[in-house]
Amino acid sequence: MTTPVCISAVLADPAGILVQGITGRQGTLETRWMLDSGTHIAAGVTPGKGGQRVHDVPVYDTVHAAVTAHHPKASMIYAPRHIAANAAIEALNAGIRLVVLSAENIPLHDMVRLIDVAQQNDAVVIGPNSQGLLVPGVGRIGAPGGTDVDSRFSPGPVAVVSRSGGMTGEIGYLLRLWGIGSSVQIHLGGAVLAATTLRDGVVLAEREPATQVTVVFGEPSGSHEDDLALALTQGAFNGPVIAMVAGRFADTFPAMLPFGHAPRATDAGATNVAAKEDALSRAGASIARNFTDLRQQINAHLGVSETGPAA
Repeated sequence: MTTPVCISAVLADPAGILVQGITGRQGTLETRWMLDSGTHIAAGVTPGKGGQRVHDVPVYDTVHAAVTAHHPKASMIYAPRHIAANAAIEALNAGIRLVVLSAENIPLHDMVRLIDVAQQNDAVVIGPNSQGLLVPGVGRIGAPGGTDVDSRFSPGPVAVVSRSGGMTGEIGYLLRLWGIGSSVQIHLGGAVLAATTLRDGVVLAEREPATQVTVVFGEPSGSHEDDLALALTQGAFNGPVIAMVAGRFADTFPAMLPFGHAPRATDAGATNVAAKEDALSRAGASIARNFTDLRQQINAHLGVSETGPAA
């Protein structure tokens, strides 16, 4: 049986990570940002560009060649949406067990195929349309925090698992301002079909040795929050979970009106925000309606008094 994926362990591994699509505009830019933040990038892959170097990172034509030479433990993929799933499958088949997908609007049939391959390989795929993963003080995959990650985030005991990229960073930044800090920040992406759900994200977050509390940020679309509530009732997690679900005011909108990343009540099994909050609360999660609530609940779970600037 393979060892479960731990994000901080992957980032700390001296073998480093792989960047697929490294020669493209986004890949080149975010490779620079990752390198500047201390992330070790072992190699890049762009078919037909083998032999080049990007920010002194060697580029290969295939994932197999890059893995054979460097043995990276994770891959950040900047391939276009029509080939992104194939790029991820190439990484999984080469033995990489943590993959992050940046592309939006990957065809659903491609995602179904990718999720199946990930399960067969006991691997973790984050995305699509993910900004990436961050362990403050250790490294990141992707570009959470932009160009100045060390001034925005600090190490601490609170994991952040979010469907929103903006809120992943916002909550992480507030944790730093409050003098608490984060153990890991995971942006799952807001796609209709995500390879890693909120439930899966909490499992990943609890594998981090520093995690004492997990904050999840949900959205009106999909059934992630209901699945998380079910897992809570089944005792799937070890530590406390605090949930924020955006868009409660959108419950008054017509059901077919899109809000956020996807339609709401038209999703199979989807419920509105009020029902999601109710299910999570009944399952044992703490519900935070605003950042004041969030700070108070985190401090209560940690058993500390409030410090640092207010939000």
